[in-house]
Parts: sequence; C-alpha cells; structure tokens
Amino acid sequence: MLRPQEGRRRREAMGKVRIEVLPALGEALGIEATGEEDISGGESPGHFSVKDLLNRLGTRYRRFDQLVFDADGQQLTGQVVIFLNGRNLELIDGLETKLRDGDTVTFIPFIEGG
Repeated sequence: MLRPQEGRRRREAMGKVRIEVLPALGEALGIEATGEEDISGGESPGHFSVKDLLNRLGTRYRRFDQLVFDADGQQLTGQVVIFLNGRNLELIDGLETKLRDGDTVTFIPFIEGG
C-alpha cells in the first residue's frame, strides 16, 4: 500500500504528458491527434514548463511556431487555445505552468464567429 507521501513523490516525478490536438489542427501542424511526450529528459523534476514543451514541439514540427507558438518571441500566436487538464492555461500560470507526469495538454484552434 502506498503511503500518502510516496504517492505525492511519484506524482511530482517527471515522466510523460499526453498531447491532444484536434484533427484539423493536427493535420495543419503535421502532428498526430493524440500522443505522449517524454518530459523527463534531464530537466530537474518539477521544472519542465508548458513553455519548455512548446519550444520542444516547435523544433520538431516546422509549422508549430507559425500557428501555435512564436519561439523567437516566446509567446503564443493567439491562433490556438491551450488547456491543461481541462483548464485554460491562461487561468493557471500561463506558459510558466509546470507540467507533471500524467498531465494532459490540449490544443484547440481559436474560432471566431457569431
């Protein structure tokens, strides 16, 4: 049986986050609709942020910085809304939000209309 402290330590340890992208956006970006991203690659536990994830995805997918994240300016383009575990990222800590093992990051294109 896990003790409460052991469970917390395990939750804080870095591992993988789930990436979800709506199909139309995924097609435009060249990204699978769902996948996992390893966030344990040498970073200190608890220090891998959403910004770190976006920079990593931007180096892997060439259209990512045009549609989602401007790597040069280190800011969102405004064309996509990002959710972390179902909550709008801007309502948490924005790009500085720390990721933990088991988190889900969802990318949804911004839709205008009336």
